Amino acid sequence: LTPAESLVWLVLFRDTKGTGTARTAQADIARRAGLDVRTVRRAVASLDTKGLLQTVRRGRLNAGPSTYRVHPTGTA
Repeated sequence: LTPAESLVWLVLFRDTKGTGTARTAQADIARRAGLDVRTVRRAVASLDTKGLLQTVRRGRLNAGPSTYRVHPTGTA
């Protein structure tokens, strides 16, 4: 994993609190990981491709944050 992917995955994993799903905005992930929002967007797409993350629901303005399912072992 790239350093950005590792940071994004770790932030999301910490947000799961044992449920397996994390609900947060990409801007919040960027702020907490010290990354640019575009970098977070690329890292989320890459983690999804690698099977470490699944986007359950994409967030929108006035519709709430995105929901992600985090896969610790890389299996979807």
